[in-house]
Formats: sequence, C-alpha cells, structure tokens
Amino acid sequence: MNKSLRYEVLVAYDVENNKQRKKLFEQLKDVGLEPIQKSVFWGFLNKAEERAVYRLFNKLDKESDKAFLVRAKLGTVIGKYGLGYQESDFQPPTSFEVL
Repeated sequence: MNKSLRYEVLVAYDVENNKQRKKLFEQLKDVGLEPIQKSVFWGFLNKAEERAVYRLFNKLDKESDKAFLVRAKLGTVIGKYGLGYQESDFQPPTSFEVL
C-alpha cells in the first residue's frame, strides 16, 4: 500500500435534521470511514474520496449545519492525548476495496 496516495482523516459534523444526519452517517461509512463517536469519523481517504466527502458536505443546510474534514495522525498521538482509545484502534488498513 502506497501511503502517499491515502491520507488519515478525521471528519466531524453537527447536523440538525435527523434524516440528513442519518444519511450523512451512512454515506461516510460507504466512503470507507469508521464512526469513532456519534458524529465523528476516522479513516483513510484518497483525494477523490476526500472530494466526495466535501460534496456530501455541500448538500447540507448551510444555515444550520456544520461539518469539517481534517487530515490527522491519530495513531501517533492517541496514547498520549486521548482517553478511551488505544493506538491499535487507529492503524491503517492492510488492504482497500475498489468499488
């Protein structure tokens, strides 16, 4: 696996509408991200998948909803700065599925 093609990311959102929130939750899972809290996802994305997440954000209500995606390296800091997580919870996958 060429790590330079995939980036570790953290996605968080605050979506008021229950239907939209559930839909975003399912779509983020479909992109390959894992929920690590109620409105927080973690995983590895390539540039195209990252752009797809931004397109999902653009479908949200810009008046009341909030969302962001940041590149992160949780596996390297979680043991020192986190609570309730292990470094092993944030390891890169050994393979990826191509859809």
